[in-house]
Amino acid sequence: MKKLIFLLVPALLMLASCHSSKKMTTDNNKTNVTTTEVSKKKDKKDKKNKKDADVQSSTIQAGTNFTAKIKATVVQDGQELTTNGALRMRYDDVIQITLVDPILGVTEVGRLELSPDNILLIDRLNKRYVSTTYEEFMALKSHNIDFATIQDFFWQEAQNSDKLSYTIPAKKNIKLDLKLSNKGSASDWNPHTTVSGKYTKTDINRLFGSMLGN
Repeated sequence: MKKLIFLLVPALLMLASCHSSKKMTTDNNKTNVTTTEVSKKKDKKDKKNKKDADVQSSTIQAGTNFTAKIKATVVQDGQELTTNGALRMRYDDVIQITLVDPILGVTEVGRLELSPDNILLIDRLNKRYVSTTYEEFMALKSHNIDFATIQDFFWQEAQNSDKLSYTIPAKKNIKLDLKLSNKGSASDWNPHTTVSGKYTKTDINRLFGSMLGN
């Protein structure tokens, strides 16, 4: 049960990675099958879409807050667990996801904190943490995933829907359901966590790989 609780956190990262990779593959396939004339039309359309996307992004000011409560259910290898938590985002600064003990619903058991240059992953159950970069995290580096990619994914998904369901590929696939509620823009939260000296630093690739592989 403890492994499944903390599995939710890297699963969300893997989700953003798979989503972005699928999008890039689809775009590449479309480009490969077009004729010259269609390509020209597509280029014009892509430029317009990019311009529209840039305009949309420019309307989100740095420092804008988004907050929500989350209810997450993860299923892997016949085991199912549901727990609650919170999603907090500050645009161009941090994406923070916290998860609580599913039994008492109070004690925090895991935290993911993404900033432009760093990934912080805290396992409060086992008193360990990861502090690394996007270059060092092979599951993201292999798909050219950075903070901007993940931020784009979470802001679009969280604001456009209240119920999200995904199947994340792994040695034993992970089914992830997220329900969002109480969406808001509160700013009274700490965006950057200081890790206690009681926690042991561990390698993210070993931790991430073992979670997805078992």
